[in-house]
Amino acid sequence: MKRIEQKWGFGLAPVKPDVQRGRVEAARTVLATIAQGHLAALGRLDDLSTVKGLFTRTYKKDQWDWFTVSAQLGYPSLKEARQTSGTLHHLRQCIRDANWQEATQAAATLESMGTPDRLRDFATGTPAPLAGRGFVYVLSTREAPEMLKIGYTNRDPLTRAKEINSATGVIIPWGVRGAWTVAHAQRVEADVHTLLAGYRVRRDREFFHMPFAEAARIIEGYTTAAG
Repeated sequence: MKRIEQKWGFGLAPVKPDVQRGRVEAARTVLATIAQGHLAALGRLDDLSTVKGLFTRTYKKDQWDWFTVSAQLGYPSLKEARQTSGTLHHLRQCIRDANWQEATQAAATLESMGTPDRLRDFATGTPAPLAGRGFVYVLSTREAPEMLKIGYTNRDPLTRAKEINSATGVIIPWGVRGAWTVAHAQRVEADVHTLLAGYRVRRDREFFHMPFAEAARIIEGYTTAAG
């Protein structure tokens, strides 16, 4: 019988303190660069790459701590995470190549996207308020990636996933595959369950057997249309 060694669901791994300190310092470099200009980043271009990597892992979802980082960044949307990652990459290239005008424009783009607010909250460890919104989330395990648990929470999916994994009878920890911030999370969850009814394993349980990409496409489409 195969032993289960993992302690956390995929995406939920905690960040080691020394790694987090380095990430916070990198975030402060980016903040200074946006506020003061390219001189703040000279000799510290790797810091821009570090912060770019944080946003990249939140949309690629390919690292053991991807959802932990997403929570630390205040749950940026897929679109925002991609745009922020791409703009930080462009900013780094401009500074490296001494293209100061383009660097200034890239910094202004990050400012307009609200990146400084996200990074300040990240650096201080202050979670952004949910302002009455909740989440619809999708969980699965790496061992059974198409068995999806789709639910809602009015707190945060990180806490909810940890609660589920601490329950008696959970052998393989669940990981967060995706989460969407929504108003009226319980109602949206019910609507999503209706949309995915053909994939439901049992009518009285929130488990669905389907590819995550298909579930994400449907949920993304519904939540985008519903605003």
